[in-house]
Amino acid sequence: MSETPSAKEQLASHFDKSAAAVRAYADQFEASYARPALKTSSAFFDEHPISSTFIVIFSSLAFFPVITFIALSLFTIVSLSFVALCCAFVVSSAIVLFFLSILVLSLVTAFFASGFFTVLALSTYLAYRFVALARSRGREGLSAWAVETKTRFIQFKRREASDESAVVVDFKEPPHEDSNVTDAFVKQEGS
Repeated sequence: MSETPSAKEQLASHFDKSAAAVRAYADQFEASYARPALKTSSAFFDEHPISSTFIVIFSSLAFFPVITFIALSLFTIVSLSFVALCCAFVVSSAIVLFFLSILVLSLVTAFFASGFFTVLALSTYLAYRFVALARSRGREGLSAWAVETKTRFIQFKRREASDESAVVVDFKEPPHEDSNVTDAFVKQEGS
């Protein structure tokens, strides 16, 4: 039977490994940087006590102004960048909407102009045909023009009248004239 570690045991093991890694890095930082810095500053303090006291006090007093300067500078850069992006978005949206309104106006104008020119072209064509048919045929040309106009421009959907039923039930081929079927048999089949 294989024993699998529980979730708590896995978390505890992972935490122990992480804590050991942090301790190793802290020990390495302390050995490589902190202890030599303390030794150097202690030696500097022993050699120059007034200068090192001044540097420590100046560093302590300058810490908050420097941090404040960095924080305010970053805040200003980020906020102005955000405001600039927002303004750029608003201005570009306004410009796009302006161009969209010009496009819509152009399309509406083109729609009405095309309707006008279509009616004008059709009227010109019909007038030309009317004059041409009236000149060539006289009064018959007027009726010919009316028929031509109706057939070409006014389209009716006509239903074709049919004598036969659309539903066929038990359709049987009618006997041919040269078949040997008698009239009595045909009457019997029909009833």
